[in-house]
Amino acid sequence: MEPARARAFVIEVRDYGEADKIVTFFSDSRGRFSGIAKGAKKSFKRFLNKLELFTLLDVLFTDSRSSTLVMIDQAELIDPFPALRENYHLYTTAALVAELTLHWTRENDPDPDLFRLLTWTFLKLAKKSTAPATIAILFQLRLFSLSGFHPDFHACGRCGRLSPALTPFRFSSSYNGLICGDCSRGGIAVGPADLVVSISTIRLLQKAQELDNEKLGRLRFSNASIEESVRILRSYGSHILQRDILAWDFLLEGNSNGCI
Repeated sequence: MEPARARAFVIEVRDYGEADKIVTFFSDSRGRFSGIAKGAKKSFKRFLNKLELFTLLDVLFTDSRSSTLVMIDQAELIDPFPALRENYHLYTTAALVAELTLHWTRENDPDPDLFRLLTWTFLKLAKKSTAPATIAILFQLRLFSLSGFHPDFHACGRCGRLSPALTPFRFSSSYNGLICGDCSRGGIAVGPADLVVSISTIRLLQKAQELDNEKLGRLRFSNASIEESVRILRSYGSHILQRDILAWDFLLEGNSNGCI
């Protein structure tokens, strides 16, 4: 088969045998795909310092007739993003983004918008101009929308109102959005997984869904809004995926310690 090329982020790396690595990428033209890099653990020419988590590469690869794994022939660095592997909080946030990408995508399903979102996310993390937890929240919100699971933060899903007089608001994964205090007191069942959310956090999440990527960095989440947002997005994602993303724990730990 003829070799193919793709611009791709490394989102997972596993050792395979004594000398090889299996690498999972998310690319601009092919979406998520995995390949085997023969001799990657011993090669000092083709793959040295290239097949690292979060690097952006120009990958040359060949499809296999007998396996879903491609053969990785060569990789050239476009952007190594070293800061994401040198700082604990940047690393855990980037690892969360990579894990979310793994679980929210299918193999060989191109999504140029998601590739652009990943590019924006890693660039913002590397610049250190926005709190990592905020970037993770913004990434997850955009990922929900790109995947067709757009949570509604604009008004109560039952009565269509949004007012401080209607507190407490809760986010319900089952309703895909908000339930106000009036509706819950009026007989709408509130489940144990439905989470209380403040009006200020609701407003921030609204804006995060509406703004262009270039303007997202203007949003400032307080520690309280980060805690509320993370718990809501994690709960909603677990409800849809039917599995938990444990990397969220590290983000909440960093936020509670005032580190992010």
